[in-house]
Amino acid sequence: MKHVIAATLVRVTAFRIHVSLQGLEALAKEKQRRDTLTEYRRDHQRLIGRATEDPWLLPVLDAYEGDLHPDTQRRHLFANDLYQHAYQGYQLGVLSLADLHGHLRYIFQSRAMREYWEATRHHRASLVADSEEAEFGRIVDALVAALDDAEADGDDWWVVGDAPEN
Repeated sequence: MKHVIAATLVRVTAFRIHVSLQGLEALAKEKQRRDTLTEYRRDHQRLIGRATEDPWLLPVLDAYEGDLHPDTQRRHLFANDLYQHAYQGYQLGVLSLADLHGHLRYIFQSRAMREYWEATRHHRASLVADSEEAEFGRIVDALVAALDDAEADGDDWWVVGDAPEN
């Protein structure tokens, strides 16, 4: 009988260790994913920075419809950085969905930010419809429309739009 109890305890302990190791492996994979995402974003910002500082490189990033003045293109690239920063904050868990919505409401109250959003509409049209990024695009589309309406009505931007549900 003692051997049966001891064998059962060994199996239970082994199972608990196995489950704990799986949890640690999942945490390690998630940390690696976050670290990779962060480094990728840093690389993106370095490349954008080089292009915005060098007039010979800036035309490489001209993916907008129509000709843009270099100053407008730089503003659009900075606007994209602001949007990507907020989006990555959500992806990394720094911002909740409600926090992200509030942050986006703040940055998109700027007319220049909304002009960037309109200029990149064709970029978002190429996203996979059910992707997270496409869903965020639709959230911002609704927010921008609400901000435009509020501006036309003389309402305050900080009370515009309902936070999306998780």
